[in-house]
Amino acid sequence: MKNSEFEIHPFNEVFYIESLLNKTRSILDDVEALNDFWKNGNHDCQFDDVILDMFQNIILNAAGISRFFWPSKNTGYHKIRAKKLREVYSVSNSSVLKNREMRNLIEHFDEKLDDFLKEFVAGKVMPKYVGPMFFSYKTTIFFRAFIFDKFIFKIFNVEYEINPIIAEIKRIHEILLLQLENGGRF
Repeated sequence: MKNSEFEIHPFNEVFYIESLLNKTRSILDDVEALNDFWKNGNHDCQFDDVILDMFQNIILNAAGISRFFWPSKNTGYHKIRAKKLREVYSVSNSSVLKNREMRNLIEHFDEKLDDFLKEFVAGKVMPKYVGPMFFSYKTTIFFRAFIFDKFIFKIFNVEYEINPIIAEIKRIHEILLLQLENGGRF
């Protein structure tokens, strides 16, 4: 089969659906767990690691979903598959999931950590923070942080607005569930 002849056959659609559902479910499970933390008033620092791990997992899985729509090898049948999936899930090139910086941060975490550690030599550096925006926020360097009054997750001092990511994941997840109910078909 030539690359130009590639298509996602009906009997293979379920594999894409299941693969994407694995990631959307993981994200939405973390969102639910985070919502439980907030409802139960668990804002104290004993849960910072758990909260930050969940946000990092959300970014990790969002990056994984992004690769389905914009593959690293955007040629041949990968390109054809990505185009088809963007059509099926109504994902445009302006989607928050296309953020290459987010994907690269996760895919090259070890290198980004090296760069992050090399960049700062002085100043206020926080390995972890969960809390509201504070006065010296812009001059503080964060390894991992969640600014809960702005709903921003920061890793390596790069900010991610979480609400648009979660909204897009929920939208795609609902489509995936309908497809699964319809026999694993697009």
